Amino acid sequence: MQDHHLGQPQTVKIFGIFHVILAAYGLLTSVFAAYIVIAGNPFLALMPKNPAMAAQAELQAEMQEKVMPATVITTVVTIIIAILLLVAGIKLLKKRKDGLKWSNRYAWTSLAGKVMNIILAFVYTFPMMKEMTERMSHGTHGAGAMPGAMSGIMVGSGILTILVMCTYPILTLVLLNRPSTKEWFAAQPD
Repeated sequence: MQDHHLGQPQTVKIFGIFHVILAAYGLLTSVFAAYIVIAGNPFLALMPKNPAMAAQAELQAEMQEKVMPATVITTVVTIIIAILLLVAGIKLLKKRKDGLKWSNRYAWTSLAGKVMNIILAFVYTFPMMKEMTERMSHGTHGAGAMPGAMSGIMVGSGILTILVMCTYPILTLVLLNRPSTKEWFAAQPD
């Protein structure tokens, strides 16, 4: 009888471990995001109670309410991606043939989710953040320059963050789909 574990590519084990860790992180952050959607942001209550900070907290709460549809959509997609990643990670660690299929499902879904995040950022998040910075800086000295600069920084950092987050699913697709690794998966039990 052939030992199916002989010659296991290290990438399978490494990705299995990373998949499970990242899935757990994704599920935890999704639970926190869901809590904020349901109960509101608990950090707003920690802000000092002076009039200026109270106005800022009120503005942030108002803006959070405006981006709620995007927050709900992103949270649901993140949960779906985390579940796919968890299943893929477990299947990789158990050396299952369909671990590759589940990893590919995760990677493509994750990349589609990143595209959706960029769209949501331009439709909801960036306009709301721009409005918030304009309203916060209204009446302060030099207010005209601040919102434009802040908007550019927010858009640039938001897009850069999403692009960096594409790295792991792309690595998953590239490294787990190499011919030798696919051959190893084909020899594994169902």
